[in-house]
Amino acid sequence: DKAVESIIEAFQANSNILIVGDFDADGATSTVVALKAFQLLGFAGKVDYLVPNRFEYGYGLTPEILKVAAQFTPDIIITVDNGISSVAGVLQAKSQGYKVIVTDHHLPSKKLPDADAIINPNQYGDEFPSKNLAGVGVIFYLMLAVKMALQKQNYFENHQIAIPNLTELLDLVALGTVADVVPLDQNNRILVEQGLRRMRSGKACAGIQALFRIAKRNIHSA
Repeated sequence: DKAVESIIEAFQANSNILIVGDFDADGATSTVVALKAFQLLGFAGKVDYLVPNRFEYGYGLTPEILKVAAQFTPDIIITVDNGISSVAGVLQAKSQGYKVIVTDHHLPSKKLPDADAIINPNQYGDEFPSKNLAGVGVIFYLMLAVKMALQKQNYFENHQIAIPNLTELLDLVALGTVADVVPLDQNNRILVEQGLRRMRSGKACAGIQALFRIAKRNIHSA
């Protein structure tokens, strides 16, 4: 709820949002899902992204990557597929006046970052039944919650925007889920199956279609 509230405030204020991802397949698809979701939802502010080089900046939202992040003048930083261990980075981001929303699926340590909101099915006390989500699944569910909140506020009607169908992003969710080798429990199987259906029907995004062409595979029999 805290994360959704912060993002709704960003919609109202046309804030600058920075997505901080990771350079593996889960991190890349998580980043794209976040970017595309904001676009589909009609966000009028600016959304940028960073995919840090681990060897240069370390993993996650580090103090080093915040020096790069500053050039985007973000109001809110949203981590995808990372951040649950970024205690120092989140502390510095908060000291610089940024709001921070952490979305992650990795196991937390005893000390959590002091973010404005943390969404991670594996944090203590979280009641979400599927603990095996990849990072891309976590950000997908957050953006679904944002969409529902906007609908309740008649945001789309008031701004004359067609209510978006975020299932358009399930091809990316499926790719990130499988590539991160998370257990295919019932929930993940549904996400992957629906994503594969989009691929087979020719509705995959341009990037995934390109991967099939490079691999010389028939997307319709994925």
